[in-house]
Order: sequence, then C-alpha cells, then structure tokens
Amino acid sequence: MSVESFIRAMPKVELHVHLEGAIRLETLRIIAEQNEIPETLKDYATWIDLVEHPDYQRIDETIFTISQWLQAPEDLSLMAYELGVSLAKQNVKYAEVQVNPIPYIEGGLAFDQFITAINDGRDRAERGWHVRMAWILTMTRDNPRRSDDILRWATGASARKNGIVALGLSGPENAQPIGQFERAFRNAEKKELPCVPHAGDTLGGEGVLEVLQVAHPYRLVDGWGSADAPDVLQQLVEQHIPLDVTIARQLCLGHLENYAGYPLRHLYDEGVLLTINSDMPAFYKTTLNDEYLAVFEHCGFAPEEIEELALNAVRYSLLQEDERQAMLESFRTTYASLRVEHLVSEESTP
Repeated sequence: MSVESFIRAMPKVELHVHLEGAIRLETLRIIAEQNEIPETLKDYATWIDLVEHPDYQRIDETIFTISQWLQAPEDLSLMAYELGVSLAKQNVKYAEVQVNPIPYIEGGLAFDQFITAINDGRDRAERGWHVRMAWILTMTRDNPRRSDDILRWATGASARKNGIVALGLSGPENAQPIGQFERAFRNAEKKELPCVPHAGDTLGGEGVLEVLQVAHPYRLVDGWGSADAPDVLQQLVEQHIPLDVTIARQLCLGHLENYAGYPLRHLYDEGVLLTINSDMPAFYKTTLNDEYLAVFEHCGFAPEEIEELALNAVRYSLLQEDERQAMLESFRTTYASLRVEHLVSEESTP
C-alpha cells in the first residue's frame, strides 16, 4: 500500500470540471459519425486532431466546435453519463460541472430539452454508479450578449430542481472586460445564486482583483497570479474565497515548466482555501486522482494535508448544509480507516 493507493481510494468531491472537457475521443467520434459530421464538415479531421492533440491557444474554439456536433438529446445524455462514470471510478461522490448551454441552443435545442438531456445522463450515472452531479451554467467572455439568457435559466423557478447551483464565467479575459457581466453578477446576487468565475489566465493578479470586485464570487476558478499579488491574497483570505485549482491547466497554458513550479504551498501557507480539480481532463491529459498525486509528489504536501484539501471540496461545495455536514463526517471516518490500511501499514514495513 502507498500514498498513491490512499489517494485513489479516498472518497472525493470535484468542484470544477467542464462537461465537454471530459468527453472521450471514442465517444466523440461515434456521436460525430451518427450525426454525419465527417461528411458535412470539411475540416473534421483537423478538429479531431485538435481534440487528441490540443492547441491550448484554441481550446475555447475547439470546445465550441465539438459542442455543435452533439445535436440530439441522447448525445448530451451520453456525455453526462460517461462523465459520471469516469468520476465514480475515481471515487468521486459529488461533482459540480460547468456547462455552457448556448452552443446547443444555437444548434436547435430548446433549453428544456438541453437540461432534460443532461439530467437524464446525470440520473442514470447516479442510479448505476452512486455519483451525484450538479450544474454550473457558464457564461463565456466572448459572448456577453447571451449572459441574460443564461442568468434567466440559472435563476428560474425550476433551476434548483434541475440541479443548477451556480453561475459561472469562462473564456479568455481579454475577450471582454469583466464589467460587461456586472449586471448578470448583480442580479445573480439579488437572487442568491452563487457565482463561480474564472480569473487570472491572461491578466494575472490584476484580472483576479477585477473579478473579486465585480463578481463577489463564492469560489474563484484558477486565480492564476494570486500568489504574486499581496492585495489579492489578502482579499481571498479575509473573505474566505476558495480557489479551485487545476495545476495541469497551467502547465498546458505554458505558465509552468512542471508541477513543482505551481505556488500551491505558498498559497496554502498564506491561508488561501484551496480545492483540487481536473477542469478539462480529456484536453489537459489528467484526472482528479492524477492532480492529487501530483500535489503529494511535486508540491510537498503530506497525506494529512491532502485530506484537508479533499475536505475543502466538501466544505465549499454547494450542497445543502445538512448534506455537506453528513458528507464531511462520512469522509473523515473513511479517511481514518484508509490511513490505517494504506499508510500506517506502509510506515511499519521494515
């Protein structure tokens, strides 16, 4: 037994994974062929290659393109179901999944068809694999004109029933200034809908600070540049705003040369609340288990600190309070047993 086996056996929560970013290439090919995409799209082979060998400067364009290949409700159901299965195989018990409905709406589906489809896949995964998923409806920086639509769907009377728990924002920061989305964030706040935006990729600490000031986030995704910005660190700590971190993403974007270069220890020691995530595992060639293992192997975190990071994902999830507390207690009990099985026995081996 080892720390690796301990990490793989740990029950977990994932707070930042994109629905399309987890699609298997084999599944994408099958869906594309069923919808006759190879026959109708001249550059089909190029796009398939960009999925298999991503150009990270074109990642948003790639995601938008392949989203248009999913044309029938059963395509979306399959994608959601397979994500649930993948999560369950990593012992993830609950996940908050970012999804942008606009490509599917523009492709001809009504929003009700879209949400019913992904919930069908979600529900089948829960019944068969005992994993729960909730949705973060996500605006994109390059399309502010659709933010009102996404907000309306995210705050509608049936939103919570449909598993929608937050409003997200993704995409390159230089596409549109954060002020373009201020009204959406204010209205979400009035309706008590939490916000979970991306920040930092392009503008670093300055971009993070702008998002903190405008979006008043419940959690912040990535937050690249926060470690080098004392004013940002102060706000994150004082306002108890967690960072949803995916180290593989920063490697793929060229911000790091290796996992050890990520300032995770500095953020942790400064008191920033952290959660570990996989973001777009199919594109960043990672898994949630891989990310936790890298935190141990390359960032110098001890097993008990790994546990704390995993419990943070429960604490700062958008589960109902009673569910959150029950899961925390269950995880703590399970971790204690796993420690004996995987770690104590290893330490006692001569």
